[in-house]
Amino acid sequence: MLSFIATHLLLPGLVAALVGPAFAVIFAVPRAILPYIAAGAFICKSSRELLLSLNFSAVSSAFIACALISLIFIYVAPKLQIPRPVLLPPCVIVLIPGLDAYSALLALLQVVEAQSPDLIHQNIITLFACSMRVVAVMLAIALGIAIPPLFFYRYRYHHF
Repeated sequence: MLSFIATHLLLPGLVAALVGPAFAVIFAVPRAILPYIAAGAFICKSSRELLLSLNFSAVSSAFIACALISLIFIYVAPKLQIPRPVLLPPCVIVLIPGLDAYSALLALLQVVEAQSPDLIHQNIITLFACSMRVVAVMLAIALGIAIPPLFFYRYRYHHF
């Protein structure tokens, strides 16, 4: 049980805690913010991995993980006096399905270069399946970021 937690939850979370701030550095995020981004990336990736281990789909686990980190930063960002859009993208970048995108690209190249109809058919199925999974996960990430603020910032600019 302990090895499962270390292998499937902590290790991906720790890698995400390195990748998130590295991505943030590219966009000149202040150094003082990087520990918060590392913590957010760790929470986001670990929660997604936990949901995947509980047999949630990749799409729903990505949505829930993004919604969770979005809710956390709705609370934390004003306290840090940092805009939420500065904190969120580096934290959720670790959820982008790179392996599926690579598989789709590889299948596309094999469709172009295939000699037999059987290989073309098989690679088109792979291309379609991987591409749809990438699109669905990316949509889940976008919705997971965008939906929680709708509930908390609803009357933000209304003056009574």
